[in-house]
Amino acid sequence: MRSMEKKKYRIADKNRADMRALLRGIVAAYLLYMAYQLCFGIEDVTFPAAARVTVGIVLALAAVGFGVYAWRRYRADCEAAELTDKELEQLRREREE
Repeated sequence: MRSMEKKKYRIADKNRADMRALLRGIVAAYLLYMAYQLCFGIEDVTFPAAARVTVGIVLALAAVGFGVYAWRRYRADCEAAELTDKELEQLRREREE
């Protein structure tokens, strides 16, 4: 059975990817919150219910799409932050010295 090595990252790049993913996640969650409020939280008679629900559904779809984008971008950023074999070898040599 093959042992799985823990991936090693360039710290600054990985932290940047984490922070961006967190902020994008917050935006996606807020869009979902706004969609929920439009569909179920507002009782404004001047804004027709059908329009509220339609706009809420559009916002919910936008939130899901943005969430998928955020996840894919995070995975790509993490992959880009991984140390290459050459960098890992250089780190091993530096530790041995």
